Amino acid sequence: MENQWSLLKEVKATTNNNIEALADVPADSPWFSGHFPGEPILPGIALVYIVKQAIIEEALKKGTQLQLYSLRRIRFTQPVRPGDTLSISINYEDTGEDILFSFKVINKENVVSSGQITAKKING
Repeated sequence: MENQWSLLKEVKATTNNNIEALADVPADSPWFSGHFPGEPILPGIALVYIVKQAIIEEALKKGTQLQLYSLRRIRFTQPVRPGDTLSISINYEDTGEDILFSFKVINKENVVSSGQITAKKING
């Protein structure tokens, strides 16, 4: 069963420390429910969720499980509307103990969100 909350369409590693992803924002997405009637805007948590999905998906392709545990410097600079297509750029640095992901969500060449997510590898 497809996750109705997922907007992510494509994820790929472009270099050793970079992930690129694409997401579509359909008008009928449940993210818009109540946010806001007559003036739909994608909630900021949905943008963070897209980034989280891209990080987890790329890690799983490499056989790595991650636990995301910290958000820092999260900024939402422009609204995202129904029908928008987003590109996500994620750079990361593995310090051995933590992995620091810095991201930008872009809509039509404009950064709509940015920030950092910190994760740990799960042994198992």
